[in-house]
Amino acid sequence: MTQTATSTPQPKRKASAPPHRTSRSYSTPFDIDVYLNPYIPRSPLHLLPRHISYFLGYRAPRKDHPSPPPPQRFHDTILYTSIFIGTFCGLAIIEHVFLALPPLSGHTAPIIIASFGAAAILEYNTIESPLAQPRNLFVGHFLSALVAVCVAKLFGHLPQDRYEDLRWLAGAISVGLASMLMSATKSVHPPAGATALMASTTVEIQVLGWWLIPLVLLASVLMLSSALLLNNLAGRRYPIYWWTPVDLKALREERRRARAEPHQVDLEKDDWDGSSPTAATTTTNAATPSAAPPTTVPDSKVDNSSDEDTTEAGSDTGDLAKLSTQETRVTRTISYSSASRVPHLHLNPSGSSAGHRPSSSQRSKAHRGSAIDPDINEDSIIISRERIVIPDWLELNNWEDEILRILMERLRDS
Repeated sequence: MTQTATSTPQPKRKASAPPHRTSRSYSTPFDIDVYLNPYIPRSPLHLLPRHISYFLGYRAPRKDHPSPPPPQRFHDTILYTSIFIGTFCGLAIIEHVFLALPPLSGHTAPIIIASFGAAAILEYNTIESPLAQPRNLFVGHFLSALVAVCVAKLFGHLPQDRYEDLRWLAGAISVGLASMLMSATKSVHPPAGATALMASTTVEIQVLGWWLIPLVLLASVLMLSSALLLNNLAGRRYPIYWWTPVDLKALREERRRARAEPHQVDLEKDDWDGSSPTAATTTTNAATPSAAPPTTVPDSKVDNSSDEDTTEAGSDTGDLAKLSTQETRVTRTISYSSASRVPHLHLNPSGSSAGHRPSSSQRSKAHRGSAIDPDINEDSIIISRERIVIPDWLELNNWEDEILRILMERLRDS
């Protein structure tokens, strides 16, 4: 007698709706540095003598964790004094040089371009801000001056009386275009908006025409030179970076590893809907001892669990998904390396719905599998010397990414 083997059909799970904060497809914001950084050479400041590279903002990374610096009794007094001296000297140098300039195409150069008064606040006060770094100072003023001169030239083809009536429109268009270009090139510098506005609305600046561009570049060089000297002389590091806070050396190493492992999948290709059997199996294994036998779950139990997940999708605990038989709750986190903004997804087991915590061996296995502490919750932001870890529902824009990377850079040299 021939016996036919029949396979027992497996119970079908209802696809539970993922939490509303993680149901979206993750999208990386446009970043021009993704296309430029691979061709930007690494900063050569580490090759220069220390007494020179120090005044160019370079600090050698420390291997150990330094002890907290001793409290300085007159720290605030020294800080405020250095801010005053830097601002005074920086603007005085620009004014003195501009007064010594010869006439430009028959027009006398102004004593100073007023927007550099606002730039001085950034370059000598909030020197750790991304807005104050050399790239933003130079590129921001250059693009703003270029756009404003072009707009003024176009409006100059109108009759004079008509142009006077529409001067307000030229100023608004100039600042709007300059702001858009600075955002696209990651060179946002608020004082540069005043440069664009004056170049299209103020007669004294408008008559300079194309001469405005070399003037703003000259003023930028003078202000940067004094900021490098005075800020670092006062013990304050400036600049934090010249082009980007991304570690370009690590970026090249990461690209070499990516070429060596062409099948490596990044976050953009991961399954974000929570229904991937591979992700569920991997995470469950990380939180479950290998000797534990598989358990069959009744249909009713699975369906009820799925319905509860769907009902509570909008709750504050939505990012902790229930997985299979152990009902393990998982926190999704994203990590960014110091080399790039390519996100990497991690599933971190954080316990079970029954209220007990995983054993130390389970937590160790999960930690090795995800490279992220399994105790990280959905509201944590972790910054280390080599990595930034954020919840997966938090999408960083360019400004926030640069701030976190500046903190990462501070951890390396402090």
